[in-house]
Amino acid sequence: MENGAGKDLWNAAQTARHLGLSVPHVYNLAASGKIPSIKFGKAVRFDPKDVEDFIREHRRRKGEAA
Repeated sequence: MENGAGKDLWNAAQTARHLGLSVPHVYNLAASGKIPSIKFGKAVRFDPKDVEDFIREHRRRKGEAA
């Protein structure tokens, strides 16, 4: 759908797979506010656009310190 309404959201396992991280680590990132998440009761979901933004923000460029 347009403008994000009804857009597919990822669960923690899908997000973890996309990021190459463990599911518990994804939950920790969400709990700490380091990656945006959406909570529906006990369910936590992630907008794929937010995940891509998270990747871009944490990308290291050649010559940057680790």
